[in-house]
Amino acid sequence: MTKCSGAHAPVLKHAARYGRREVFVGSCLCGLREGMHNDDDRGLGNPFRRMWCNFDGVHCRLPRRICVQRFMSDADRIPSSLKCWLTLSRLLQPLIHLGARRLHNRQGLDSERFSERLGRATAARGEGQLIWIHAASLGEISQAAGLLDALEKTRGVRLIVTTMTLAGADWAAKNLPAVPHQYLPLDTPRAVGGFLDHWSPDLAMFIEADIWPRLVMESAARKIPLVLINARPSKSRDRAPKFYGYLLSQFCAITCKSAQVLEGLRALGLAREKLHYFGDLRASVPALRVDALAATTLSRAIADRPVWIAASSHAADEAQILSACKTVGEQHPEALLIWAPRHPKRAPDILEAASDLVVHSRSKLEPITPRTQIYLADTFGELGTLFSCSKIVFLGGSFGSEGGHNPYEPANFGCYMITGPHVRNHRDAFEAFIRAGAAETVPDAPHLAQRVSQLIEARDADARGANAHALVAAGNEAAPKTLALLLATLRADHADHN
Repeated sequence: MTKCSGAHAPVLKHAARYGRREVFVGSCLCGLREGMHNDDDRGLGNPFRRMWCNFDGVHCRLPRRICVQRFMSDADRIPSSLKCWLTLSRLLQPLIHLGARRLHNRQGLDSERFSERLGRATAARGEGQLIWIHAASLGEISQAAGLLDALEKTRGVRLIVTTMTLAGADWAAKNLPAVPHQYLPLDTPRAVGGFLDHWSPDLAMFIEADIWPRLVMESAARKIPLVLINARPSKSRDRAPKFYGYLLSQFCAITCKSAQVLEGLRALGLAREKLHYFGDLRASVPALRVDALAATTLSRAIADRPVWIAASSHAADEAQILSACKTVGEQHPEALLIWAPRHPKRAPDILEAASDLVVHSRSKLEPITPRTQIYLADTFGELGTLFSCSKIVFLGGSFGSEGGHNPYEPANFGCYMITGPHVRNHRDAFEAFIRAGAAETVPDAPHLAQRVSQLIEARDADARGANAHALVAAGNEAAPKTLALLLATLRADHADHN
């Protein structure tokens, strides 16, 4: 390694203690470079030639405007698919930014906030240690509500939250009003670099699965500790084990929502000491919010009619739910289905498919009448209110490929749960509820209709649902143990830099 003198020496010492074999220091201000091969010598065809600082360099975290560059000795083991991603996202950067702008506008998002996708911050960082929390959308960020609340109250720690969607942004604005929210930067060199330069987090926490290659690798290259919490099963990991195995190897700690997930990550070659199983973080989430006035209004409209809920449905669930609804209606003409699709934009398709039934829509402020057969709850953020109105719940995302949805949400309300056969994202949780007599799986629409009819006739859904509530009340220590892990990681990193 070329020796460095003068003002660069302390920085070089700082970089060298991380065990890099070849390091050079170059001032971003004066352009001096030491201990580095000339770019031309490396060849324009080399995909690592300054295309991204994890391969060609890394920003030193102490002197913010000094670059510490390394040549990675293990570049050959980087999966070719990851090299391809990084190369294409660099070469196609202008097109990616243009396409993202059009998509941003098409989704009806605030056009003034598109700059956040390009890595240009719209909020100040502030002083002190900063934890960056990323969640894809509403489902991911809401499961960490208790954890985020505890982090926000931790002395000397500041938070920044990123999401991909408006629903996630709205949740953050409502539940964490003092915490700045930004849309996640695009996975391009300019956007990722701008985001990390401004926020310079001391710890990055990703929830469940939404990890982006350049963002992860650049963060790791800058020595930002990475933690993945409540990791769930992933088809992407199954399809590309080398790609994700290498990405996840950059994380210093991963908590898993089940023992099954932990074993799957071990099979990717991840070190066992990085992996932790504290239980499913969703079990520690407080019950969903209930609008007392809306719940009372709904209960009065339902009166003494038998009612069941189809919650968080996707397109693949819709035909099954509709068929079951018709069968239940033939056996119990007074029965009412409250149908809450996962994405309200599915409402037009549901209305068209159910055109031969009496359907009233919540988004249109249509009331439930004695003739209503389906009450379409095509709104956001009202599942808690709906769960308070029935003890029989079918959870969607389980007849298609989505992998099921969070059973702890209805369980908090003492609901008896029915699900389709495909619940890989929550298999351990469903197995626990099934063992407790609080849930069951059905293979198709006829069996769904049969079980709903039997529960209506037996009038024992309340007692069965009580088992679900008791299991949640017994709880687990996922949230406090995850909090302890995060703070320990933050303290260890702080000690390393002092």
